[in-house]
Amino acid sequence: MIEPIRSPLRPLVALLVAIAPLLLSGQTKREKKVGTRVEAPAAHCDTLPWKLVWYDEFNGTELDRTKWRTWFPYTDDGGDRGWSTRLMGNSNTIFRDELVTVRDGVLRLGVRAQPGEWYGHRKEHEGAMIHSLDHGRFAHGRFEVRCRIPRGAGLWPAFWGFGGETEIDVFEFCGEKPRVLKAALHRWGRPKFSNNGKHRSVDLSKDFHVYAVEWEGDAVSWYLDGQLIHQRTRYVDDRGRPLPPCDRPAGEHHTAPYFPRENDGINIILDLAVSAPKDFCKGPKKPKPWPEGTALEVDYVRVYQRGR
Repeated sequence: MIEPIRSPLRPLVALLVAIAPLLLSGQTKREKKVGTRVEAPAAHCDTLPWKLVWYDEFNGTELDRTKWRTWFPYTDDGGDRGWSTRLMGNSNTIFRDELVTVRDGVLRLGVRAQPGEWYGHRKEHEGAMIHSLDHGRFAHGRFEVRCRIPRGAGLWPAFWGFGGETEIDVFEFCGEKPRVLKAALHRWGRPKFSNNGKHRSVDLSKDFHVYAVEWEGDAVSWYLDGQLIHQRTRYVDDRGRPLPPCDRPAGEHHTAPYFPRENDGINIILDLAVSAPKDFCKGPKKPKPWPEGTALEVDYVRVYQRGR
């Protein structure tokens, strides 16, 4: 199962990294885990079957641009003409379109040691990312990917979702530790709240595996190859421990301050970056060539919602 950890925050863009200390300042340990006490209704788990509502099997010869963009759309027009669109705060990476390829039914997000600049910001490596377009934004659902992560010190593959104040990290890995899956919830409000965890497994870089998160009304649950490995719930006890999301009687309970905001829709993001040295991962101090073909390899991405 996932173990609680303290780990570097995964920011969406450099701006969020810059203001994160301000957002977190003044919080006690309890305030980070235990929120407002509210009157909570009785909880009953939704048992309706999951229905496939959005997907990409990557069966073509190029990325489907009706579903994906290859940058963060944080400009007025959603284009990539801005410094924050191809950078990620504490990575040492510029995201480049030419490193996004599709062949033989597999999406490959590549990486290379190539110093460069983007709007005056110098980075030592280039990586790749995809970000779902607006019709690929969902509030609640099962978010699933089958992929093979790369191995190599400093590599930082991730599958996550972001929208509004809500960030759900299905997985993040450091390439030097391909047995350790990191998961997180972040609420990018004022103040900011985060909850992080990790799960130890086999060397997950050796083969394809299925990673998923189920975001429902009262719980977010993480799965690896169909096995539940972690769960966080909307309500917690006085010590911040998750309360059962199902068959819970009505009554007063504390909210988990990091739990996803109810009406936020999240876009789907997959990326392969290189960490800065001594940061989220042990990134290389100097650019070094990666073995030929190093990539985050993706068989499919699927989104399900409960059938009605």
